[in-house]
Amino acid sequence: MRLGAWLLVAALAGAGCAGGTVDGGDDADEQVVAALSSSTLYEYVTPTDPTATNPLALYRANAVPSALAPTYGAATLPDVRLAADATTNEAALDAIFSIPYAGNGTNAVALFLTRDASSASTGPAVDVVSIWAPSQTVPLAGAVQKQALYQIVPASSGKVTVRELNEKDYPAGTPSFDYGATVDPVAAASAVQAGAPFIGSVDVKCTKILFWTSCKPPTAVHVSAYFSAR
Repeated sequence: MRLGAWLLVAALAGAGCAGGTVDGGDDADEQVVAALSSSTLYEYVTPTDPTATNPLALYRANAVPSALAPTYGAATLPDVRLAADATTNEAALDAIFSIPYAGNGTNAVALFLTRDASSASTGPAVDVVSIWAPSQTVPLAGAVQKQALYQIVPASSGKVTVRELNEKDYPAGTPSFDYGATVDPVAAASAVQAGAPFIGSVDVKCTKILFWTSCKPPTAVHVSAYFSAR
């Protein structure tokens, strides 16, 4: 009995969410948070060293490594091509290919929405559905293998849902927004409220018990950069 109680306490103590703290979770608006399911992924993009096997390295957004998966979210170097149903065009993709490694190799120079197209005959490959460019320099160190990429989705009764892209939706609420870290707070506010993906952090309180996580609505959203469609 003592061992079971200790395990339950350990599970609670180890809980946490992006930019937030663990909470007892007794508020009525706390909800269980389920993982998002999609055939596409948001991935950060950076140019590779000229000696690399492919010119672009991709990193799955919001992929946080664990003790059991220490390389989760690390770089992949797939063959990159335009999807048949792309919302962008070949010129936009070629522009990303043309970004030099020198001076850019430590930054996320773009954000891709991709679909896996790997096969036994071609090897690792992705089809690019959409492309976004950052509003300012986005260092990989501040985004890769961290909970950092979000999107605002309208909800009912004047509320919004904060979506951690690739991962989960937090309960809808009315968080405050901080654009002070962006180069143009007015433009950032307009883009983010219109649904642009953005880099930042979220103040949210969550409780984790074994395999279940429940969270309250986020209280604040801090935006450091956003991405515009190309």
